[in-house]
Amino acid sequence: MFFADTFGGSPVFDDRLSGDHSGRKKTSRGVRLSQILPDSRFIACDDIIAMGCHDDPARCGPGDVFVARLTAHGDGHEEVARAIARGVSGIVAERMVPTFGTPLCLIADSGSALTRIAHALAGNPATAMRVIAITGTSGKTTTAWLTAAVLSEAGLRVGVLSDLGCLAADSTEPLAADLAQPLVLAAWLGQLAASGCTHAVVEVSSRMLAERALAGIACDTVVVTNLSTAHLDLHSTKKSYHTIKSSILESLGENGCLIAGVDDKHVQRLCQRNGAARPGCAMITAGLSVTADLSASPIERSLYGQTFLLRASGGMVPIAVTTPVASFVRNAMLAAAIGLRYRVPMERIARGIEAAGSVAGRMERLDRGQEFSVFLDQPTSNHALRSTLCSLRKLTQGRLILIADEQQTVALSGDAQRQRSNLSADKQFAFRASRWCDECLVVSSGMLKDDADAQDVADYARIDRLLSSLNQYDCLLVLGKSLSAAGGPTDPLDGILPLAAVIDGWLQLAHPPQCAFPQRSSERRRAA
Repeated sequence: MFFADTFGGSPVFDDRLSGDHSGRKKTSRGVRLSQILPDSRFIACDDIIAMGCHDDPARCGPGDVFVARLTAHGDGHEEVARAIARGVSGIVAERMVPTFGTPLCLIADSGSALTRIAHALAGNPATAMRVIAITGTSGKTTTAWLTAAVLSEAGLRVGVLSDLGCLAADSTEPLAADLAQPLVLAAWLGQLAASGCTHAVVEVSSRMLAERALAGIACDTVVVTNLSTAHLDLHSTKKSYHTIKSSILESLGENGCLIAGVDDKHVQRLCQRNGAARPGCAMITAGLSVTADLSASPIERSLYGQTFLLRASGGMVPIAVTTPVASFVRNAMLAAAIGLRYRVPMERIARGIEAAGSVAGRMERLDRGQEFSVFLDQPTSNHALRSTLCSLRKLTQGRLILIADEQQTVALSGDAQRQRSNLSADKQFAFRASRWCDECLVVSSGMLKDDADAQDVADYARIDRLLSSLNQYDCLLVLGKSLSAAGGPTDPLDGILPLAAVIDGWLQLAHPPQCAFPQRSSERRRAA
């Protein structure tokens, strides 16, 4: 498992999966598009046999099929001639395009077609496993890894595909991958199936859904954590974002189960719509503030952790964890619901959640002997940040301080949201955080590069003064890459020392470990 207290390294790229994503099968027969795309129409041919597929003409070769689709990089229909020049065996497109005699397959949704072809070429690995797809505005990553811990505790062979990395049953270290690319997702599902996984836990982003990455996959379980507003730079409006998120229900298998966090009113409506469309669909609900199949009540909660009582129809069990925020309990309830779905006893569910510890980069505790509490977090939405700050504010007797990497503030602000305000990203961020925080500091991402400027030095001085002023009742939240996700003292991608490493270095210098020196013989006699 890739938990903060288990792996100290970062997700790395696997050469086996970072190169050719054509989806080529080990056999040389290829796949027939007429069988994969029954609603398609063929021009100048009766069928097309694909040995591989790509949506990038530069990666095409003889025997491959080029799928023309609209992406963030442009319209693939304008690249057909380049693909033909590289010897492709056919073109898949949404409209008529000049193919100069190359077979053409017309389809209503070429994005979905690319995914279906990729999975067929990979041998449809999803059919060999129970696929558990987890989506939502926040909580996806934590829920995914807690789920893996619960199912592993029950003795099941589990693979995880997540933002934090991908882990097969025979792996010991998570590997980074862009799962929004259908070819990459298909390759990774194939890797999980080949390693003997019986269950695949897949974190599903809105980008993956927009890219139709789940097309043709019948998920055994679909989990929706919550639905707020995020990624407006990608989806433009809240309505469009919710529509994309709700589309995950199209991937729920015939005998599948929907698991929903019903503290969120938007998720409640989604459950109602799903119930009306699929009256016989199994559903498990989890909530803290509303009536649900699974609930939880706090027994004890402080900045040092919390104990809560998990209740379900099968009974109740106490669970003690080191992460103090309420959102962790919600994520744990969803993981427990998945466990119950697969008949994992409550006691094993509790052991799995407790054994998981904190998830790397998600409210990860940093303890170097200092008096005050320090947490490292990398929220992917303002919804997640609000929930964390709200919980920490309730638990902090003294000051709540937030220090953020400027790249994190830009990511949370979003291009579309910034366009609606005259404030810069960091000022927007500080304004929102001031509702809960006593002080908010945004620092330069290049603070400790070789070419650090005067502003970078000033940022470090501000951090030094701020940390020196904290006492035992205060709490510090650091936003940016976690220590375990950064891959070492310096980020290998850009040579920048992550903010978390700066804070960690300061704490270690300010609180060096106490060394026990052997006593002199005279001192031992006096002590006796």
